Amino acid sequence: MQTFKTFFKISKKHLPSCILYLGIYVVIMILLSFLAQDSNDSQFQASSLDIGIIDCDESKASHALTDYLDEIHTIVPLENDGEVIQDSLFYRKVSYVLTIPKGFEKELLDGNSKNLIQTSKRKDSASGYFLDEQVDQYLKTMRLYLCSGDSITDAAKHTADSAKDIEKVTSLSFEKDHSSSDNLYYYFQYMPYILILLLTISLAPILIIFRKKDIENRMDCAPVSPTSKGLALSMGCALYCLAVWGFFIIIGRIVYGADMFSKNGLLCILNSFVFLLFTLALTLLVSTFSPNTNVLNMIANVVGLGMSFLCGIFVPQSILSDNLLQVSRFLPAYWYVRITNMFGSYSAEPFSMNFYWKAIGIQLLFFVAIFAIYLVANKQHKSGQIFVPLNKIFSAESN
Repeated sequence: MQTFKTFFKISKKHLPSCILYLGIYVVIMILLSFLAQDSNDSQFQASSLDIGIIDCDESKASHALTDYLDEIHTIVPLENDGEVIQDSLFYRKVSYVLTIPKGFEKELLDGNSKNLIQTSKRKDSASGYFLDEQVDQYLKTMRLYLCSGDSITDAAKHTADSAKDIEKVTSLSFEKDHSSSDNLYYYFQYMPYILILLLTISLAPILIIFRKKDIENRMDCAPVSPTSKGLALSMGCALYCLAVWGFFIIIGRIVYGADMFSKNGLLCILNSFVFLLFTLALTLLVSTFSPNTNVLNMIANVVGLGMSFLCGIFVPQSILSDNLLQVSRFLPAYWYVRITNMFGSYSAEPFSMNFYWKAIGIQLLFFVAIFAIYLVANKQHKSGQIFVPLNKIFSAESN
């Protein structure tokens, strides 16, 4: 019991920094989840751009095309001068410049489809390519009406009517609450990185204090059995981790409401708890080497960022190469992300309870493996055998 009380007395000294980390990470997670959702929700929204149109034909067809684009975008007057056009694009006065050459209407009536117009756009902007598609679609539709026997005036009217119908795009969701479900998905998506960083930086220093030679010798002299001491430390670590993990769950409940404890939410909570076990085992293993604060920060960032980029936490697994994914299969975060992908509406991962339990089981195997290595390392640390050189390196760096 005395060891247990001492554990939390030491943890109180680290409480301010822990609260600071918790606050920063929670704010970042919530912001990332909502920002990611907002970007996905707006992917089908049409945008009005500043464009320039230089009409050298001055015909009914060219005027119809100008009027059509004027309804969608903002037309900025420009001189028919190459230098002026380039400057306007460079200084972002316009995003796109359309030049309608002389003879445009005649070529359109003759059925020609090549080199009807000339365009200038910035190479680093996708807006120009979107406008190319708009103009090309308009001209194709107009040619169809002209081929059917319509006059220029009628073809322009029918094309404009058709284009208005095309512009309206509806995004369908197959979920009851699309927005909140995806926000919850992003909230859990980033949790592994935060758990690894937070526990390694805040829990490991507490355990390292108990591993100092003088403190270990003093505790060995006390009337406390090694089993009792180990049990007290284990209970302290377990309660510490549960407190950190529970804090994130409570914050999720406050922010996302009842969705946190829906069926999908509970499955995500279980997934995060299993990953918490792995993170705890990893923290215990790191503490056996008694690194200083700088080394702890380095380990936390290398492991946390490495898993995040390799396993699909920061970069979606769908755009990672197959070879990289084959390597990341040997990391628990890969299986964690595979589960969260099943609950995101923007992922192609199909939902399967069989695969869910398979991924949970694999993460538990990682926990068992790392914990077994920790037990061996802890035993060797006490005997001062295999891990003496590493401990000397860490102690040298601290000096």
